[in-house]
Amino acid sequence: MADELQLDDLLTPGVENESALIVEPHIVVFIDGTTDRVLMVNMTKEQKPSLFSLKAIYDELDSLILRKAILDTPAHLLVSDESLTAEQRELRDAKFRVIEPIIRNIEEYSLSNTYGKNTVKNCLLIAKSLGVTVNRTQLYQWVNRFLKAGSNKNAFLRKPGSGHGKNKTYLKKTGPERGDGTIGRMINDNDKRHIETIIRKKIFTRAPLSYAEAYQVYLDTYASDPVINIHTGEISKLKRWDDELLLSLKQFENYASKFRNKNKAKEQEAQGTSDQHYKDVAGLKGNLEEFYAEGPGHVYQIDETPLAIELVDEFDPTRQKRVGRPTCYSVVDLFSSVWVALLLTFAKASAHTAREIIFIAFRDKTKFCEEIGIKLNHPFNISGKCRCIMVDNHEFKAELERSLSQDAHIEQIYNTEGRSNQKGAVERKHKSLEDFLFGLVPGVGRKNIADYLKRNLRKDALLNIRELYQLLIDFITTYNNFAPVESLTLTKEMKQDGVQKVPMSKFEWGLKHRPGYLKPVNETELYFSLLEVGQVTVHREYILLPGRYFKSAGKSSKGLKYNCQWILENGVQDVKRGKELPKYPCRFMRYSLGVIYIDTPDGLKPAYLQSVDRLYENMPAELVANYKKEEKIENNKLSTSYQENLSAVRINAENIVANALLEKQQISANAANSQDLSANRDEAIKREIEASSNQFKQMTGVGIDQALNSDSEIESTDPSVEQASSEAAHPFAQKMKERLKNNRRGKS
Repeated sequence: MADELQLDDLLTPGVENESALIVEPHIVVFIDGTTDRVLMVNMTKEQKPSLFSLKAIYDELDSLILRKAILDTPAHLLVSDESLTAEQRELRDAKFRVIEPIIRNIEEYSLSNTYGKNTVKNCLLIAKSLGVTVNRTQLYQWVNRFLKAGSNKNAFLRKPGSGHGKNKTYLKKTGPERGDGTIGRMINDNDKRHIETIIRKKIFTRAPLSYAEAYQVYLDTYASDPVINIHTGEISKLKRWDDELLLSLKQFENYASKFRNKNKAKEQEAQGTSDQHYKDVAGLKGNLEEFYAEGPGHVYQIDETPLAIELVDEFDPTRQKRVGRPTCYSVVDLFSSVWVALLLTFAKASAHTAREIIFIAFRDKTKFCEEIGIKLNHPFNISGKCRCIMVDNHEFKAELERSLSQDAHIEQIYNTEGRSNQKGAVERKHKSLEDFLFGLVPGVGRKNIADYLKRNLRKDALLNIRELYQLLIDFITTYNNFAPVESLTLTKEMKQDGVQKVPMSKFEWGLKHRPGYLKPVNETELYFSLLEVGQVTVHREYILLPGRYFKSAGKSSKGLKYNCQWILENGVQDVKRGKELPKYPCRFMRYSLGVIYIDTPDGLKPAYLQSVDRLYENMPAELVANYKKEEKIENNKLSTSYQENLSAVRINAENIVANALLEKQQISANAANSQDLSANRDEAIKREIEASSNQFKQMTGVGIDQALNSDSEIESTDPSVEQASSEAAHPFAQKMKERLKNNRRGKS
């Protein structure tokens, strides 16, 4: 039998359990064992308490279908009366006195079809006598607020706060002493059944977890209490039991090993050829002895890798459209091992992606997360320009050099050719990401698996890039703020100052005691300094950004033509024949070529695409050369005016088709050809007639009844015309005509 149920206990469904009596968290507000009654309030909805069977509740608690949870009580609900002002106490107590008759008669209030009509009336009379303004709807809301707060009068305090949930008191059992000094408990039969369940679900599978990962799933499922957010009524996190009540990882591993040894055949059958994942289990060995960072921001490491997760298109509501695997760029601070930035993209490595990840690494992360729609659950307060960037020599060198202009003032360091282990810190981070995702979300696999398994991964794809961003940023911010990193080097000075082996602990210490490497930046200035650098040529009619910046398959186009007001006003375009054309440095972003910036003596000045090249405004630079070539061929056949208009039509058609394809559901040839086209066409004709009727009303101001009366008069004057018109009319139109006449006479 489960622990005795008490008032204000919080209940929630077990993990992945759809058979529970409740599907959202509920709080107990009334118990009567003699009548087998329990009243509970749904924490996520505004409704009166619901009735349940006490016996059924106990049965589901015993079988773990239901679990007791912890109420995440805000700090302002726990304050003492002494810390409140007299006005706060008076208003709070007055509201409680108003709802007190309902609270004392909660059974009648909940089970009556009229919400306990007389009780509610009494509440309103009390409110009137106290001078409290309240209506019935507010009264019901006050009752729910009080009950959801664990029957706490402080629920009526005006200013909300935040705090930690109450600590539960558990019965402690003696057991083996552990290395950290805590006294554990012995493993029992229930523990063994729970461990076996986790092994079957998480290890006897084609995507097996490690013992450490499976142990965390075990703790989440069987050794934690859900913490309910008092405002939303939803589970916000899981709170582990006290250490004395938890099985240790060693106990979990010992029994799991015994169970697996007894079931070798089942495990091999379940895992299939995915046993190759063990090739990736061992961690990478980094070797950075040749270079040491001296403070936060001294050296940032950058690396990229395709993540082994299949994604769907975020703009497809049916989640049918697959987009493959994203590439993940990570930036790590070498001094503190802090995860500085993360970028997910489907684009190939280029100067643009190099610029993007560097810009994210240096800018305000809170603003970045807001822009991409990501909620930060832990602080991510890392911003500023580093002194050095370390990258793999053969992967990123060319792209980085193209992305960083000289005035960015960032030193570039390249590891020795063939020695990628010199930046093992950031490569280990990517492995940590994949280990975190593996077995947690669908569509995640291991490298070097069979082709048929890759096809299954693509079939299982479920998440889109925005949801993956949320998961990974949650992971890296949790890592930064809480992860114990055994390999993190601490000096004696750091130890004396209380620095923990947690990345952000060392990073924050470095900001105070070893400053000067991480430079504050203005985001706008930073953005411009990271734009690609080019050179424009000034002609009389236009400014040309040469085609060499848009090379495609080794060939460049004629370039793009721009107008710049500064160039025009300063007479730079007043060029005489025979003289060398003026040239100016410029900045541009290859995925937004609608505007570039000319580097003039008066600063950066914008130049905008001429109308003749406006087509390429939002086109990737790599495609400009191809489209220019196609345009040249077509322009030999058609006039410029015709081609400009027709290209707009084609682009519009492509957009319409693309949008329509997103909405189109799969249909077989048989289903398409067996539809009743006549009925479908009749519906279309009906819509056309209704549209014409509405247009007639709007244009003439004549109602439909007037139109019919007028029509009848005309028809009665010439029967032959009426007969001819009737014979020629579409049968559907005749039906509509009869329906309109019936409506005019008041018939249904």
